[in-house]
Amino acid sequence: MVLHLHHVPGRLRVCLANLIGHSRAIIPLHSALLAVPGVRSASINAHTGSVTVLYHRADFDLEAFWATLRRQGCLSDQASGEPETSRSADSVATVAASGLGQALASALVKSLFDRSALSLVKLLT
Repeated sequence: MVLHLHHVPGRLRVCLANLIGHSRAIIPLHSALLAVPGVRSASINAHTGSVTVLYHRADFDLEAFWATLRRQGCLSDQASGEPETSRSADSVATVAASGLGQALASALVKSLFDRSALSLVKLLT
């Protein structure tokens, strides 16, 4: 399952629940990711489940990236939360924008709650 996705053109970071705590998976996954068309470099952190790839925008094959993660056991199937794939990295930006909107809304609610709690404490003291 994809826990988090962050994308800017040329860089893609995905946090995967299936990778957390599986440090033995790092070396074969790293080699497999470097074989994906367009990938320039890859870094993996098994403690956080984070996979970061830097890629050439014109050559990156997003479908091959997701297929590699599936083959390496980092993703189960499409129903597990993997974003829809397409022929370009533009769809990743759409998924990332959706996640960003949710994160911003959550941060706004938290900020309003924190301010309200602080105001209440000031009134009581």
